[in-house]
Amino acid sequence: MTQALELPAPRADGRPSLSVADASRLARQLFGQEGPAEELPSYADQNFRIGPRVLKVAHVDTDPEALAAQDAAVRRVAAAVPALALPMPVEDAPRRVACQDGRVLHVRLVDWVDGVPLADAAAPGPERHRALGVLAAELRQALERFAHPGAHRTIDWDLLRGAAVVERGLPHIGDPALRRLVEEETDRVARSAGPLLPSLPTGVVHNDLNDHNVLVAGPGATRIVGLLDFGDLVHTVRVAEPIIAATYALLDAPDPVGVLASVLEGYRSLVPLSDVELECMLPLVRLRLCVSVAQAARTTAERGGGDAYLDVSQGGVRRTLAALALVDDGRALARLEPRDRPRGRVTPPPSGAIREARARTAGPALSLAYTAPLHIVRGRGARLYDHSGRAYLDCVNNVAHVGHEHPRVVAALAEQAALLNTNTRYLHELLPRYGERLLERFGPPFEVCWLVCSGSEANELALRMARAATGGRNVVVLDGAYHGNTSALVEMSPYKYKGPGGFARPAWVQEAPLPDPFRGRFRDPNTAADRYLEETAAALDRARTAPGGLAAFFAEAMPSCGGQVVPPAGWLARAFDAARAAGGVAVADEVQVGFGRVGSHWWGFEAEGAVPDIVTLGKPIGNGHPLGAVVTTRAVAEAFSNGMEYFNTFGGNPVSCAVGLAVLDVLEDEGLRAHAAQVGDALLGRLRPLAERVGGQARGRGLFLGLELTRDGRSPDPERAARVVETLVERDGILLSTDGPDHNVLKIKPPLVFSHADAARLVEALERALEHDP
Repeated sequence: MTQALELPAPRADGRPSLSVADASRLARQLFGQEGPAEELPSYADQNFRIGPRVLKVAHVDTDPEALAAQDAAVRRVAAAVPALALPMPVEDAPRRVACQDGRVLHVRLVDWVDGVPLADAAAPGPERHRALGVLAAELRQALERFAHPGAHRTIDWDLLRGAAVVERGLPHIGDPALRRLVEEETDRVARSAGPLLPSLPTGVVHNDLNDHNVLVAGPGATRIVGLLDFGDLVHTVRVAEPIIAATYALLDAPDPVGVLASVLEGYRSLVPLSDVELECMLPLVRLRLCVSVAQAARTTAERGGGDAYLDVSQGGVRRTLAALALVDDGRALARLEPRDRPRGRVTPPPSGAIREARARTAGPALSLAYTAPLHIVRGRGARLYDHSGRAYLDCVNNVAHVGHEHPRVVAALAEQAALLNTNTRYLHELLPRYGERLLERFGPPFEVCWLVCSGSEANELALRMARAATGGRNVVVLDGAYHGNTSALVEMSPYKYKGPGGFARPAWVQEAPLPDPFRGRFRDPNTAADRYLEETAAALDRARTAPGGLAAFFAEAMPSCGGQVVPPAGWLARAFDAARAAGGVAVADEVQVGFGRVGSHWWGFEAEGAVPDIVTLGKPIGNGHPLGAVVTTRAVAEAFSNGMEYFNTFGGNPVSCAVGLAVLDVLEDEGLRAHAAQVGDALLGRLRPLAERVGGQARGRGLFLGLELTRDGRSPDPERAARVVETLVERDGILLSTDGPDHNVLKIKPPLVFSHADAARLVEALERALEHDP
């Protein structure tokens, strides 16, 4: 029943506008509670203390089901944690009261809870932080099986809505530097934790363990005695409980990661955390801080002035957000993991024993990276983790294109593997579906794709196709090129046959010079493209006139093993045209540079304005799953269909197609091509002055970059490059490697989730390493 008590109309934003006199009268008439009223701080509602009770007047838009859920949750927690004082409701349901304008308010009376808010207590320490974690875990246990329709609601403080709330509040943040910080940190969270959120357990949470809601017995006490305000109760990710508790505990803390570790230590004493939950902790703390800033700014704008409830912690929120922006997630995660838990999913054998067994079973030709080989047990995003829990920033693994172990890719693989995995002699809808999606990234003249298991298989198949289409046998490649590990491809890879254990160039292979404008044969920017084209045309003519005739010209848009070289503008397009004019086909090897890595385009050859006849794909196409592809024209495909069947046992199987589709989905949904352009441009902008200081060159596009080290601007310095690589892995936990014919180029090809903060960390580490190794 709704009672009309002539209360003032709520404000335009729906917040009640009762005076203390109104509150006293309301408490007396509805509940028989006598006494003067004292208004308490609140955000959307109004709360008044009246003797041993609190009159709670809800926002006009509040669903009464949500209030019923809050009261039911209080009773559930009270039964599960009897030592905790709580705002117990005096009646089973809220009273409905009509205002002067006809709108209805829902009013409740609850118990006052004695205690000192953490915000007013003495400086906290690890013991209190652990107690906070215990409280969060007790709430998790108490609400484990709690369900109520009123908890399934949309509120701005739900972490799952954090990004949308920040986006809505950003225009209202007046300080440009703060607005940029909030935007960058929210974007960082989206890339690190965003893909993980769908896999996090959900349930009903209190959702507001801030330092004004948690009570201790006295100013210097550590024991938590009470908890206030279930108004943000919502069904969301369960890790919201310890995350929000830790967020307010670490405001202005000199060691915020240490505070988070202490909170989690207390939490884990009662409730375990999964690897995925643990990985989301610090990113979601950042997100809560960003939401707080955005909400305060938006509320200030909408209400025409500051809000005391929101403003009370804004200084600490902003300072802490700025401090956390400088924290490396990988290093932080290593501190957050329990000390007594083995790293990885199983306890691995000692690294030395693994190395011995590897040498014994695999043979010495299978190489290892770094002087002290790393024992890697898991990965996530742009990071790999060793058996001791140390995190490494991966700046070189272009196979994990959308991030190591991306949850959507892993889920697609597991789901399809549990359903069906067989060869392509049967009809299955995923093969044409993936083919269509892949071809959409190309457009004319490309109409056909063949799926294989690796980049090497793709280039081997491209060689067969080129020979079938032209009737020729010979190929032209660039000096320093590497196209794969089959016998034929090693024979047409100068990077291999000119290296250790190599051999003389086969007669069916012709070399064109590496079109390197920095240390190559031709360096004049006005004439280099023409001169290199002349050399390429000469190589094509040698292949055309040699026995067997010309079949193909193979080239990467930016030679990778050649040293991340960016050829002179216009050279590639004209070289492909010259190959066709000589009777061959042009093959673009996109195994390393494709799938948006260059940022500006999906494919490296597009960035050069070139049009090949065949495109080969590998590495990033499956994000670590063995998958490759050959994309070509209808004419080449039909020429290859000469009666000899092509069959590949594993190429194009349903699991591979599911993985390939998931990779495309992630690339598109997370905007990783644009991200590669933005981060890569910024990174290259910082690398160029560094390269100039050390007499080298920084070059590349997107997140396909190289830093060449030289002694005098031209003489290669492979020894220094090797030392820098070893320094960064040992001192900084950063993974790089060298490439180029002289092994003096630091190659930078990280997963595309590599962030601006990751790029800044890399540059700072390189600056330190090069300063101390002149």
